[in-house]
Amino acid sequence: MHKMSENLRPTYGAQSEALGGESSDKIETAAFANMENYDVIAAYAQAVELASDSVITLTLLEATSAAGAGSASLSITDAFTSTNVTDTDLLQAEVRAEGLSAGFNFVGARLETDDASGTEVVGVILVQGRPRYAQATLPA
Repeated sequence: MHKMSENLRPTYGAQSEALGGESSDKIETAAFANMENYDVIAAYAQAVELASDSVITLTLLEATSAAGAGSASLSITDAFTSTNVTDTDLLQAEVRAEGLSAGFNFVGARLETDDASGTEVVGVILVQGRPRYAQATLPA
């Protein structure tokens, strides 16, 4: 029997206390998660203190190394548009390992906004799931 901690692996994240004040109004995970032994990865992002009518977008990225070499955006996103300054939202996006391009084994995330006021407080974490091992097959 597998424990929950063996099947889910929280990994790299990023945070900003003023997303609109960051370079190009975006942040990316500092390292990309290696999908070699995992079947799926999900990115979860929390956004608070949004400016009215600002849009926060979570985008998954694929790369050829943990440092993000050759990173490219996947067409997997989640977005939220605030309607007032007290809005809070949780964004989520996921991809299976077979959804990555050939030669791309690493996944990261980007959070960006269209609001340069710098008021958004955001954080993102990547959670890998369904580990795969060459010597055994986990039950589906």
